Amino acid sequence: MNEPPLTGWKMVKSVLLSLLAFLVWLATAALGLVEIFLTRQTALRIYARFSDDTAVGTALGNWVAFFAAGVWLAYVIFSAETQFRKKSPGEGWNLFAWGAAIELLILVLYFTV
Repeated sequence: MNEPPLTGWKMVKSVLLSLLAFLVWLATAALGLVEIFLTRQTALRIYARFSDDTAVGTALGNWVAFFAAGVWLAYVIFSAETQFRKKSPGEGWNLFAWGAAIELLILVLYFTV
């Protein structure tokens, strides 16, 4: 399937959308790193309300951080592959929107727990 080359405004629009997608991806990836810490702290806060065993609390915090880091890494790689390979026109932006919504939910939970 041969597509005509991009010229003029279409090329500028394509470059700007690619730059915007990269910046949004970078912002969600950076916020995701902060979310790992916040998720760990939230788990420790919840655990501390019901127990005072520090060894188990430390292990729980480490496992939560490990799991959150794995999810973050999978999201960053999958969203980059989806957006930059452009499997479908709106799929990458939907993925960014879901990622941002989940990150905002984690922020809300952190400040309410």
